[in-house]
Amino acid sequence: MFNFVIRRALARALRRRFHAVQIAGVEHLRALVPDRPVIGCANHTNWWDGFLLYVLSHRLLPAHDIFLAMEEANLRRYPFFRWMGCFGVDLDAQRSSAALPGVRYAVRLLRGSADRLVWLFVQGRLASPRVAVEAKTGALWLARHTGAQLLPLSIRYEWLAESRPTIFVRIGAPFFPGVDDSAAVLAEKLNALLAATDDALLRSPPELRDYAPLFPPQLSFNKRWDLFLHRLRGGRARNFERANRL
Repeated sequence: MFNFVIRRALARALRRRFHAVQIAGVEHLRALVPDRPVIGCANHTNWWDGFLLYVLSHRLLPAHDIFLAMEEANLRRYPFFRWMGCFGVDLDAQRSSAALPGVRYAVRLLRGSADRLVWLFVQGRLASPRVAVEAKTGALWLARHTGAQLLPLSIRYEWLAESRPTIFVRIGAPFFPGVDDSAAVLAEKLNALLAATDDALLRSPPELRDYAPLFPPQLSFNKRWDLFLHRLRGGRARNFERANRL
């Protein structure tokens, strides 16, 4: 019951704060191996990232139990995030990955059920969206020790022609890391997803055929006025163009 209330509240918050959440690559989710757990690997550039992944995962992968790694210091400050499936990772610890309590907990999660999805921000901390992703080794280490598959996903926040920003999510193909793969392989996949998003947005007008909204886009203030006049003249709401043109 609590998770349902939180999901509704966060989905409503996303809809209020953003024009839309646009998603590309949903077809790659069909390639997930059903009897293996999933490690979701995302870039991290915004305060909203964790909330977005929580809502997105429950919408697109409702059969999975969702968990999210969070910096231990922040989880101690906000312990209620544990109710949403968050667990702590001490980013300042000097021990090896295998010795960290958060990593050991993630191993138990992933070995415990094939229906589990654990999200990791591969950069470890918030990073500027203007720099290339540099991935840490934790996701590959976990995948090798639990047999989990890796699911790359990129997040980009952009202001376009609307009064509120749009979130662009691009999902990549899941994969199992090779024996000799380094964290650079994962970083390369995430940077390729971000580059594909940037290429679509830099076109004039933006090329968004690959994207579909997670929920109906919100109207900017000027479009609300236009819709009022449209209805006043007897027009049907379904014939109204909701988006501003660039």
